[in-house]
Amino acid sequence: MGRFSKETLLGILVLGFLVTVFALVPIPAGVGDDWETFKGASERVLTGTPLYGERVTHAYYSNPPWLAVLLIPLGLLPFQWGWSILCVTSLVLIVLVCRSWQIGPWKTVLVLMSPATFYLLLHGEIDALVIAGLLLPKETWLVVAATKPQVAVGLVLGVGRERIIKAVGIAVLFFLLTLPFFGFWPLKIIQQPTPFIDAAHNLWIGLWPFQVPAGIGILLLGIRRKDERFLIAASPFLSPYAATSSLLGPWMALASLLKGWEATIVFVSWWGSVIYRLLGF
Repeated sequence: MGRFSKETLLGILVLGFLVTVFALVPIPAGVGDDWETFKGASERVLTGTPLYGERVTHAYYSNPPWLAVLLIPLGLLPFQWGWSILCVTSLVLIVLVCRSWQIGPWKTVLVLMSPATFYLLLHGEIDALVIAGLLLPKETWLVVAATKPQVAVGLVLGVGRERIIKAVGIAVLFFLLTLPFFGFWPLKIIQQPTPFIDAAHNLWIGLWPFQVPAGIGILLLGIRRKDERFLIAASPFLSPYAATSSLLGPWMALASLLKGWEATIVFVSWWGSVIYRLLGF
């Protein structure tokens, strides 16, 4: 018990230190831009301002309303403190998923230091939160998949026939509970402009839908093996939009399958590709 208490205390101190570092270190303009949208969405929930149909900040909010509700505690905090807690929470969840998939310490470091994780932290994204949803009971996976489809839509096919009725029931309940407050929000999301589809950071710009067959192949492999790693890995390839952070799931799945030295080669080549593009070659 004493050892557990010491480890718990040490963990709390480390997390508190990381949150403080993220919160107090000056950040350049543009860092946390996606978090700015999520924070603005959570503030709109509290004030009763329409969540859809107009820009929240620099962008439209394009996720289900329950995400904005979930982020209210962070949205109430000053911008950088909310962003810092989101970043540290994301890192903790990445480690937990890595442990669940039995990814060793070295490969976990490679995941944490990957371009996908850096992108997630710099922009204040919620991809790690969504991926960690696979740790919840499978009955909730439809809700998880709907929260950010380009990250977790493949989980829809991992629920299983024995759980599908409960899963559909939970998803319908979530949907019905949001209707009185947010109206028929799926239609509102569809009617919003989608400038991010044609944005330079969309990995599939000029490629969609040619990457879809790869996604379908990975998805079928996950269904046959009943392995959620492949279901997560397939998700970004099935969407017309994916950012670098969307590759966090595929990278974690790949790291779990590769040996340490193999994962290191992929890691180095990935960063090499990023640097190549940044330098404009």
